[in-house]
Amino acid sequence: MTEREKYLFDLWGYVVIENALSEEELTTANAAITHHSDLIENREPGLSEGHPDLKGSSGRGELSQSPLTLEHPWCDPFRNMLTHPKTIDVFNEILGPGYRLDHGPGLITMNSGTEGHRFHGGSTFDPSQFHHFYHEQIHCGLTVAAWQLAEVRPGDGGFACIPGSHKANYRTPMSVLTLKENWDCIKQVSAPAGSLVIFTEALIHGTLPWIPKDRERRSILFKYAPGYLAWGGAFTECPINDPTSAELAMFEPPHRPGRVTLGDDPTAK
Repeated sequence: MTEREKYLFDLWGYVVIENALSEEELTTANAAITHHSDLIENREPGLSEGHPDLKGSSGRGELSQSPLTLEHPWCDPFRNMLTHPKTIDVFNEILGPGYRLDHGPGLITMNSGTEGHRFHGGSTFDPSQFHHFYHEQIHCGLTVAAWQLAEVRPGDGGFACIPGSHKANYRTPMSVLTLKENWDCIKQVSAPAGSLVIFTEALIHGTLPWIPKDRERRSILFKYAPGYLAWGGAFTECPINDPTSAELAMFEPPHRPGRVTLGDDPTAK
């Protein structure tokens, strides 16, 4: 990670890394989603939990199967994201060598009028969702890599958070989590297409209703954890038919000794 990325991630609980995907990578990922649009299912509204400022006319779209298991070549851009050099760089730093995929990946699509998701997470009260700093090193629990496949402009909606809340000592009032009260602390995160948003699950975050009529939101979320920790259920096997050694390492169950360290092992490709 660069000095800027480490500083902002520690300060805010998230960081936006622009141009993480090349134009070719971005194009092929979007083409794969468009090609499999028949697999996108809109969930019933409910993530807003009925709160007026988060309600919408429809639920978000989700892919009915893992993008890692699409047929070749459509799975390739998502397999590239799984062990992308930029995520290796970031997660070796904040999760530690030998990190693992905890759950995902999952696609989120939102069209104009799609509901938001009540703000949640956080905070230092879940032992698997933490952010600490000691011995000149960031240490995180469950952390998300959210690849932005479409531009998100200020005011669009989509991913939003309370910057710095990953280090808060008080619980966030429910009236703030539901937008009933505006304490001017929630920030909608904008990002160009091809960006990577990294955020810790210790951060209070959620989703604002999607506004634009000319663009849909497209995000692919991978959720990682230190190699010794699990938030979700551990994978029983790698779902990829022809996995590389690096991909297999991502699906190992949580344990400490003998884990493959991506970025250091030249055979882990």
